[in-house]
Amino acid sequence: MGIILSIYITINVFYYFNLIPPVPLALDTGLVAHDVRKTNNEYIVTYEKDQWYVFWRKHSINFHRQADQRVYVFTSVFAPTDLKKAIFHRWKRYNSETGKWEVTDDLGFEVAGGRNRGFRGYTYKNNLKEGQWKVDVITEEELVLGVVDFVIKNTSEPHKEGMVKKSF
Repeated sequence: MGIILSIYITINVFYYFNLIPPVPLALDTGLVAHDVRKTNNEYIVTYEKDQWYVFWRKHSINFHRQADQRVYVFTSVFAPTDLKKAIFHRWKRYNSETGKWEVTDDLGFEVAGGRNRGFRGYTYKNNLKEGQWKVDVITEEELVLGVVDFVIKNTSEPHKEGMVKKSF
């Protein structure tokens, strides 16, 4: 009985402090991308691939951005059948002067359950400053499903090395 009670308390404490995602939602894929296009109910995502030895992540956290180029964040969220929920991307920038993360935008989209490969959506922003960024993937109750972090590096030439197009 003591083991069951301790597991119950542990799960509730982890859930309260956002250390585990809200059940039944879970972030399946989250990445920063150069382009996202929807064609025939498929999302074609263009992103920078990481080095071969970084096996735990398929995309690079370094985003090479030209002036006036959009920055996309694409996410796929697992949701069970008949679930309707609003998901938000909370864009944050690290301010090195204050040492704190500053929220710049909350951009949302609807998720409806029942698809095996997760529900997909994306948001984008223009005119991002160089530096550290992260996008919290959250529910309307502000429970965190996951975080997509990346570093913006401005370039004058288009970045072509390691670019990948993948269908989701």
